Amino acid sequence: MANGQNETHIAFDIDGENSSDLMGRFGISGGVEDASFSSYASIQWQGAPWSMHRETLSGEIKTETGKGFISNVGGAGRLLGLFSIDSIIRKMQLDFSGVFDNGLAFDYIRGSGKLDNGIFTTDDIKMKALAGDMFIQGKANLVDETVDARVRFNPDLTSGIPVLTAFAIAPPTALYVLAISTALAPVVDVFTQINYQIKGPIDAPVVSEKSRFTGEFVVPESMGESDSK
Repeated sequence: MANGQNETHIAFDIDGENSSDLMGRFGISGGVEDASFSSYASIQWQGAPWSMHRETLSGEIKTETGKGFISNVGGAGRLLGLFSIDSIIRKMQLDFSGVFDNGLAFDYIRGSGKLDNGIFTTDDIKMKALAGDMFIQGKANLVDETVDARVRFNPDLTSGIPVLTAFAIAPPTALYVLAISTALAPVVDVFTQINYQIKGPIDAPVVSEKSRFTGEFVVPESMGESDSK
């Protein structure tokens, strides 16, 4: 107790091999599935443990997952973090159909942030997915439950023909049937970076595209060989 007021401090360090098992214990399905995880938090606030004053929240949070899959995105927003990764994926499903329709496989998700007077700020959230790399910077206000963040996505154009076709500026038929079965190496104009903004209520933010950058990509013969197997 400080200055006649209760003060609560919670610290935890938790590791596990399967995020689905952890979510299942809370009766929750969907979200981040089948991923190992490691999370650390040290948080404090004015008030009793059962009476949190969010405007006094302070501390730090770090988390990292191993390889896994994000599925059932509609309705899993809170589980996927304060920056509504599910809303981003839903936007990408509309923009780049065929790549994100069934969810998103990833190699890892990692990030950290600080809490100050109920506002969580981060500049290092990264998801390394099979379709590309996603970076998130911004803040989430836990007092008024709003978010204001920026997202950068760099597609991995070497991960397969479906991804390359989705991010090609003018996708031809199977990239000219892979340039006549790779007899010629096609040079394709592609999107190399897409930038989004997430803003609004944490439960239902608006995800808007801010900019796209383009470049040329030479389709390697190995891509055609791996795709045909």
